[in-house]
Amino acid sequence: MRHSITTILCGVPIFLAAWLCSSVLVSHAQEEGVNAKKLFVYHCATCHGEDGKGTKRGHELKSPNLADANWQAKKKDDEILNSITNGKNKMPRWNEKLKPEEIQALANYVRKLAPKKKS
Repeated sequence: MRHSITTILCGVPIFLAAWLCSSVLVSHAQEEGVNAKKLFVYHCATCHGEDGKGTKRGHELKSPNLADANWQAKKKDDEILNSITNGKNKMPRWNEKLKPEEIQALANYVRKLAPKKKS
């Protein structure tokens, strides 16, 4: 009986270590697998347009031009993330429909809509 308990107890740390490693790897793989542009086009382009400059509907709702250099300069990363997560004005909250890594990917994608700086 003692031998069985010892065997089980020795196996628990190994199991936990393997589980933790696999969880980290799966989480990392999910982040890398997020197609932010596809998410943006599907969930955001109706108002913000595929280029971030806005659509007729977006202008009516007073959504910002996400590709505007001044808007980009004024907004902190946390503000963009918070707007996507919790919504803002007429914009819906996405925290109930999107995973945290998808929301983060969208926030990063919004930053890519900024005009390229001329060198």
